[in-house]
Amino acid sequence: MFSRIMPTHSPGGMQDHVQALSAGLVRKGHAVTVITSGRSDGMDREVIDGVEIHFIKGTAVGRYSSRYWSAAADRFQQLQPAENFQMVHSQSVGAYGIYKRGLCDRYHLPLITTLHGTHSDVLTTSWHTDVALTNPRGTVRFGALTLDLLFRYLYRDLRFIRASDVVIATSDADVGKYKRLYRLSEDRIRKVYNGIDTELFRPESGSASVLRRRLGIADGTKIVLALARLEKDKGVQNAISVLPRLLKNELVQLVVVGDGDYRSALEVQARALQVQDHVCFVGAQPLAECAAYFNLCDVFVDPTLRTDGYDLTIAEAMACGKPVIVSDVGANSTLIDAVSQKDGILIPRGDNDALAREVLRVLGDAPLAAELGAEARAKIAARFSITAMVQGMERVYAEAAALKKGSAGSRLN
Repeated sequence: MFSRIMPTHSPGGMQDHVQALSAGLVRKGHAVTVITSGRSDGMDREVIDGVEIHFIKGTAVGRYSSRYWSAAADRFQQLQPAENFQMVHSQSVGAYGIYKRGLCDRYHLPLITTLHGTHSDVLTTSWHTDVALTNPRGTVRFGALTLDLLFRYLYRDLRFIRASDVVIATSDADVGKYKRLYRLSEDRIRKVYNGIDTELFRPESGSASVLRRRLGIADGTKIVLALARLEKDKGVQNAISVLPRLLKNELVQLVVVGDGDYRSALEVQARALQVQDHVCFVGAQPLAECAAYFNLCDVFVDPTLRTDGYDLTIAEAMACGKPVIVSDVGANSTLIDAVSQKDGILIPRGDNDALAREVLRVLGDAPLAAELGAEARAKIAARFSITAMVQGMERVYAEAAALKKGSAGSRLN
């Protein structure tokens, strides 16, 4: 497995996914080695939940670079004689160095690639975040980003993705997107949903009571939760923006879990709206603690501006039996039925009127909140668990290995 970032580097959806998938495969009896970027403390190897992780010294933490791809390929070749790898799985373009050296062909190994968004997703996000038509700086940023992504697409990504034996789509919407962007036939794409730990993320009231007391939130106060990396494209500012309207109808506390460069701007915004006493910033939290925060809340909101795969935090909140209100962007409709919305509520991107209206509707209707939460839990447990993800990936691996063996036999004959 090649991934530019892991949970030991920083918290985040992609890294949590890679660790969960790798550990799940280990529990099924597979040996998994992850090759990733360097660590700030200089450690070059660690075993976590049975997963052997190699950190490439001298490479930037969590970032792609020519140095990373070259050194990752070196490490792979050093390990191959002893490990006898049977599969290469690239998270995004993490295994680009393997492709450039032709190592999959040399060792007759299938190359599986899981994409975590596309360049078109990044551009759409930038457009909605920078308001490119009215913001001169945003226009410049958008133009520069477009040129940079076009170069990467033509020079690197298109060739790498088309060279993959199988491309994994993690949502329903991604299949058509990959066919158009990368000119892939449908028989090269397999759909495997990202899964979460439905035993860790489950309804549990005891931890919520303890956490409420620790945060000093009075009984009877309704709790709205936002859990995200604190960057502008995650849209937490929208949750703060609607607080004055919520407070006219309900006694509400917004709890914000996460950290990032945009936190200071969010704190300034809360003071400007005079709602700072109703916003609690608790910083980034480990996964186990995040489960307690999900169980603490009355409703989870994800008013993201970002076009991408679905945030795992949405699935985690749903697994805890909580009603969720999220932007109808990217792959979020894979988690929430866009027609019935019986398992969650989708709102238009950036529509704060809809956000305020739906939060108040859920907070004011206990039977509705309970029904949404129950449907959400059932859906995630059945289709978006780590077990389901690992089983799906095992099927892909077996099929890819058989196809690779067949093609190698054809060449030899």
